[in-house]
Amino acid sequence: MGRLQEHLSLLLAGALGAAMPALAEPLSFNEALQQAAKASGTVQGAALDVRAKTLKAEALSNIDGPSVDLTAFRGRLSTDVSIDTSGLAGVVGGIESVLPPIPGLPTPHIPNSLNREVVTDLTSFGLLGMWPIYTGGRLDAVKGLASSLTLAAQAERTEAEEQLATLVAQRYFQLLLAKRVVAVRAEVTAGVTQHQRDAAKLEKGGLISRAERLRADVALDSARSDEAQARSDEEIAQVALDRLLAVNTQVRPSTPLFVNSLPVGTLQSFISTGMRENANWKKIDSKRVQAEQALKLHGKEYTPTVFAIGNYNMNRGQLVRSNWAIGLVVSVPLVHRINTGKMIAAAKFDQERVEVVARQAERDIPTLIEKNWRALENARIHYLSTASSVELARENIRLQTVAFQQGQVTSLEVVDARLNLAKVETQRAQTAYNYVMGLAQLLEATGQTQRLGSLAASADIQLPVDK
Repeated sequence: MGRLQEHLSLLLAGALGAAMPALAEPLSFNEALQQAAKASGTVQGAALDVRAKTLKAEALSNIDGPSVDLTAFRGRLSTDVSIDTSGLAGVVGGIESVLPPIPGLPTPHIPNSLNREVVTDLTSFGLLGMWPIYTGGRLDAVKGLASSLTLAAQAERTEAEEQLATLVAQRYFQLLLAKRVVAVRAEVTAGVTQHQRDAAKLEKGGLISRAERLRADVALDSARSDEAQARSDEEIAQVALDRLLAVNTQVRPSTPLFVNSLPVGTLQSFISTGMRENANWKKIDSKRVQAEQALKLHGKEYTPTVFAIGNYNMNRGQLVRSNWAIGLVVSVPLVHRINTGKMIAAAKFDQERVEVVARQAERDIPTLIEKNWRALENARIHYLSTASSVELARENIRLQTVAFQQGQVTSLEVVDARLNLAKVETQRAQTAYNYVMGLAQLLEATGQTQRLGSLAASADIQLPVDK
């Protein structure tokens, strides 16, 4: 019988293992962030855009250098050949006047010129070199525009990474919050279950009425319903995080919800950092460079251009011989189909627009940072100010339970005491989550999302990680 029970236990364990989703190794927040970056199409696309823009800028870095082309031609050449024979005709005429005529020998007629069309096959090979010596700064402006596009792509990538970090923080710690709520609700269910058992015993002993016991039954049903809802919320949070990280196993967060009892920095220090590292500010900087280079480019349409050229031909044919040429080419634009004045005016308006946006950002970015910093501080202070609430709520449960057993209070008061404990613990967990999210948003606004993992590890208040 014992061996049969052992086999049944093994089969049951195997069936349960097959039904339950596989659990991955514990994953810290930094590891989750790295996994999300690998899975994020937005971040990967932004990184590829940076690589593409960088390569394009590198490709244009030598645009003002020399170039050499190999040229080749194979075809047929038609040429009209004209030979002046008037001198030869005069010589023959002089000879005829001196010599006596020879019988039977016709006198040749020599025209004054010979004309003939000559068609020949021609093969030509050559080297053509060109070096821009002076372009009025146009090529430098082109290189500057390419570099500014790289800066813009880098700012877009930074913004995508920071937004992803905030999203990962939201889903990662939301799962921890959901697990904490499940643990609280499970504790309530266990406590109300024990209370319902005590109520049933007291009813049998005639110490409480049937109505009091029914209140305990209703409270137990409500506690079970609340726990089921909490578990459903946990499953939703789990799915959201798993899909964000693109994993096939359930993620087990190992970095707990946390609160730093002391401020993580002054408001002014965050504002100073944000005015340098905020992603929007970096995008404005790149736009400023683009507008400046575009103005330089549009203001040089009528600037002369000087090129040094060299050409060496290696031709095969009867009529064309090898030749070479070297010299300078000067081009002075006189008339353009494009209205250069309006293009310059438009470039100046673009430059002014960037400065208008920059002035607005100088007000908006500090405002955003201060808003997030104050939300962070409010959550920190609120969490610390409720430190004794849990202890008081637990003591109240103990007192109400003893009083109920002695018939001094009703079942409703015992249940209310347990619900109050659940409310206090849930609110404190929610406050810790609000603190973490306030910190994540503050770090995003200041371009420091990489600090979140280290601040979590060094926090002096860490909530337990519920399984």
